[in-house]
Amino acid sequence: MTDNAGFAVGGWRNRVVEIPARDAGKPTVLEFRGGWFTSQYRLEVLETVQGQEAVGPCLATAMGLGPERFVLPVGCDRVRVRRFTTSGNSIAHGPWHLRDVPIEELTQLSEDVVKGKHSSLLCHVGPKANLRFEWESGEGGALFFRSFTDKEERPLTRHRALRGIAAVPSEGLLRIQGYGRWRLHLIPDGS
Repeated sequence: MTDNAGFAVGGWRNRVVEIPARDAGKPTVLEFRGGWFTSQYRLEVLETVQGQEAVGPCLATAMGLGPERFVLPVGCDRVRVRRFTTSGNSIAHGPWHLRDVPIEELTQLSEDVVKGKHSSLLCHVGPKANLRFEWESGEGGALFFRSFTDKEERPLTRHRALRGIAAVPSEGLLRIQGYGRWRLHLIPDGS
């Protein structure tokens, strides 16, 4: 199914999803939601290497009903949605939904405090800035940044960082990876 906002698709079982071509000047942001019956999925890039289909990197492991947002790698046009089960989870299928997200729909970083939990994807529109971050629960996490023109993201913090200040180099996307509640905000000049 497709709506005015762009690409959207859903299903109940494992499936390969063709991702429509997007504006080459901006990254493609996708959002995945698992279903009620089973909530564990892996989203993997499918690549063609020497004429053979190969599984590329895992983009996201979605565990839970909340949305999982991620950036599609440049040149990727197919994603495999694969359900997996763990001990004690015997449900064999469940509904899921995948859609593209306009960058304007992402929460923007500002001097106001932005709160969230677990993994997330935020947007920074503005010049270079300093970002104060703090994990309020859990074991901390990591921040990664990708400018709108970069093909790769780069780490802004160490793994399991609990609090600190990170330099956001330009406009782009901030990926938060971790479990637990976090809060962050841009620091005004002179602070």
